[in-house]
Amino acid sequence: MNAHLLIDAIVQQTMVFIAELATAGGVRAPLAHVAEQVFLELTDELQQRGVKKNVIADMFGMALRTYHRRVRELSESKTEVGRSVWEAVLGYVKQKGPVSGHDVLRRFAGDDAEVVAGVLRDLAQSGVVYRAGKGDGARYRIAEESDFADEEGATEAAREHIVWLSVYRNAPTTEADIVAATHLGAEACHVALESLIRKGRVVETRSSAGVTYAADRFEVPVGAAQGWEAAVLDHFQAVVTAIIAKLGRGQVRGPDKDLIGGSTWSLDVWPGHPLEAEAKGLLKKVRASVEDLRTRIDAHNASAVFAGARQRILFYAGQNVRDDAGGGDSGDD
Repeated sequence: MNAHLLIDAIVQQTMVFIAELATAGGVRAPLAHVAEQVFLELTDELQQRGVKKNVIADMFGMALRTYHRRVRELSESKTEVGRSVWEAVLGYVKQKGPVSGHDVLRRFAGDDAEVVAGVLRDLAQSGVVYRAGKGDGARYRIAEESDFADEEGATEAAREHIVWLSVYRNAPTTEADIVAATHLGAEACHVALESLIRKGRVVETRSSAGVTYAADRFEVPVGAAQGWEAAVLDHFQAVVTAIIAKLGRGQVRGPDKDLIGGSTWSLDVWPGHPLEAEAKGLLKKVRASVEDLRTRIDAHNASAVFAGARQRILFYAGQNVRDDAGGGDSGDD
C-alpha cells in the first residue's frame, strides 16, 4: 500500500468536504480552530500508536523545539482553564478587540510569553485576526460577527443531536467521555444531556461506580430540519470506521470478510435507458428494506432478554448522480 499517495488524496478530498460545509447556505463558518484541532488530535493519535515525539516532529517537517512550542500553544492555558492557549487568545481578541499585543501578553501573563506571541503571529498570518502596526504595540481585531452569523437555537439543536449520537454509539458512556468525543465543551454537553434525558432519548444510570448514559436508538428522519449535522457525522463515521477496521485486518479472508468493509459501484445509464429507473430508485429500495429490518429488530429487542455482549451492525448507503455532459451533480445519502 502506498500510504503517502492515499493520504494526499484523502486530505485533498477532506478539505473539499470541509470547505463545502463551511460555506453551505452562503454562511461563512469560522475555521480558525481547524488547523489547531487537526494538529493536536493527529499528534495524540500518533502517540497512542507508540510513535515517539521526535519522529512525529519529523513527520510534520518540524524541528523538535518547534514541535514542542506548537504543542504548548494548543495545550490548556494556565490563564483560562479548560481552553487551549490558541482558543483563549482568539476568544480574547474576539471579545475585546481591537487590542494591542501588549494587552494580550498582559492578559495571559500566566502563560509562556513566547507561546502567546506565537499564537498572535499565527492568527494574523492565517488571516483570522487582522493586525495593524508592529511589535507589542500592534493592534489586533477579528472579523465582524456578521461574517459568522448563526442562530443560537439551531446551534443548540445541532449540539443536542451530536451528543445523542455519541451516547448511542458509545453507550454506556460517561459525561467526561462524551465531552472528549464531541469536543463541544463540558457545559454544552451537560445542557444537551439534560435535554435528551427529559425527552426520553437518553437514559441516565447511577450506581456506586458512577453515572453513565445510554440510548437505545438514534434517528434523524429523512428531510428533518434539525439534526442533519449529526446525520452527516454518523454517515462519515460509519464509512471511516469501516475502512479503519478493514485496514486493521489487512486482506480479510476469515468468516467476517463480508461483514467489514465497503464497495462502490458506478451504474452508467442515459435518458430512456431500460434500467434507468431501477438504477435511480436503488437507494429508495435499499432504504426501505433496511428500515423494515431495523423496525422488526427493534420490535423483537423490546421484549427479548439477552445478558451477553451485543453486536451492532453498521450499514451505510449513499448515492450520487453525475451528469458527464457537464450538467452538474445531484445526490442523496
